[in-house]
Amino acid sequence: MFWSKQWSMPRLELWEKIMQQKKAKYSFLMMLCIVLLGIIGPWIAPHDPTKTYYEAFMQGPSKDFWLGTDAIGRDILSRMLYGTRVTLTVAVLASVMTFVAGTLIGVTCAYLGGIVDNLIMRIMDIMLALPGIVLALAIVALLGPSQENAMIAIGISSIPAFSILIRGAALSIKQSGYVEASRSIGSSNWWIITRQFIPNISNVLVVYTTMFIGSAILGTSALGFIGLGAQPPTPEWGTMLNEGKNYLREAWWLATFPGLAITAVVFTVYLLGDALRDIFDPKS
Repeated sequence: MFWSKQWSMPRLELWEKIMQQKKAKYSFLMMLCIVLLGIIGPWIAPHDPTKTYYEAFMQGPSKDFWLGTDAIGRDILSRMLYGTRVTLTVAVLASVMTFVAGTLIGVTCAYLGGIVDNLIMRIMDIMLALPGIVLALAIVALLGPSQENAMIAIGISSIPAFSILIRGAALSIKQSGYVEASRSIGSSNWWIITRQFIPNISNVLVVYTTMFIGSAILGTSALGFIGLGAQPPTPEWGTMLNEGKNYLREAWWLATFPGLAITAVVFTVYLLGDALRDIFDPKS
C-alpha cells in the first residue's frame, strides 16, 4: 500500500536519498531557489511594483524593463518578484491550515471509528462532492474578496480530500501492536493520536502536504484571476494574468510571464511530491 512500512525512514537517510535521486534533488533545489526568490524578491526588484512610468505604457521587454511594463506603466519583473512572496505565502498558509485540520480529522476518525467516523466522513463526502474551486468561491463570496480570505477559502476547501487520505493511512496503524499496548496501559486518546498515529504517518503527511501546496498555488492564482484574491495594487500572479488577458495580441508579455511562473512553480512542487513518493514507496 501507498502508506506501507516502507514509509518509515530516518531523516538523515531521507536527505541522502533526496540527494541521490536526480528528480528529487533537482526539484528540491528548484523549489529552494523559488522560496529564496520569494524572500529576497522585494530587495532585488529593479523598480517599485506599484509605481507608474508614464513614458512606458505597455512597453515590451527592454534593457530598462526586462519583462516589459503593463497597461499603466508598471514594471512586470518587479511585480512578479513581489508577487512570488504573495502567492507562496497564501498557498503555504492555506496548506498549513489544511494540514492541521485535515490531519486531526483524519486521524481522529480512524482512531475512534463508529458513529463519529461515519458522521464526520459523510460531512467530508458532502463537501468533497463540490469541486474545490467552487467551494473556495462560495467561501470567498461569503467572507469577501481579499488575500486573507482567499487563504482561508483555499485551506478549508482542501480539508475534505486531505482528511480522507490521512484517514486511510491512519487505519493501517490502528490495529498495530504498539497502539494496542498504549491502550492497555491506559494512555489517553490524545496521547495515542499525537504520539503513536501522527509520527508513524509523518512521511505520508509530507508527500500529501507537498502535493496540496501545488494545488493551493493554483487555487490562489485562480481566485486572483477572477478578482477574489489579493486586491489591486497588490502584485499577485493570478491578478497579473487577469490584467494581461485583454492584451494578448498587443502585449503578449503581460500574461505570458505570470503564466509561465505559475506553471513552473506548480510543476516543480508536483515533481518534488512525486519524487518523495518514489523515495518513500519504491514499489509504487
